[in-house]
Amino acid sequence: MKKKRFHALLLSLALAAGTSALPALPQGNLPVRGPDYFRDAADLAALLGGAHAVRVLCNGNEDQYWRRYMADLLKYEAPEPGNLRSSLVSAFNDGYTEVSREFRVCDGRAVEAESRFARRGEEIAGRLATHYFPKNERRSGGRFE
Repeated sequence: MKKKRFHALLLSLALAAGTSALPALPQGNLPVRGPDYFRDAADLAALLGGAHAVRVLCNGNEDQYWRRYMADLLKYEAPEPGNLRSSLVSAFNDGYTEVSREFRVCDGRAVEAESRFARRGEEIAGRLATHYFPKNERRSGGRFE
């Protein structure tokens, strides 16, 4: 199922980012975050906002499924106040607002939109994960690539 892969990638990203906060790791172990990273992180936040809007529309305000993923993204990627955190929160809120305007009823079109958001989010989460796990450090079978 595509959503499970997206969730696994997002979790991998979150765990990798979380390990960067451990004091035992030298700061130099993580690559510098460039413009592509920031764009992708904001795009992922917007997709999470859009998916959250569909969930709330279809299931009510109690459904905080995608919002919890956003909270995790903030917890690991932007735990402190600052530009990155503000940008991610704004992107999430903008995505929520835009999708809320587009979909007024929960129908097949809205449900398909959530699936599209999940697929696109999976792609972005994969790119973000490569920020922490460059290709030459990822494992393939029993070998390193």
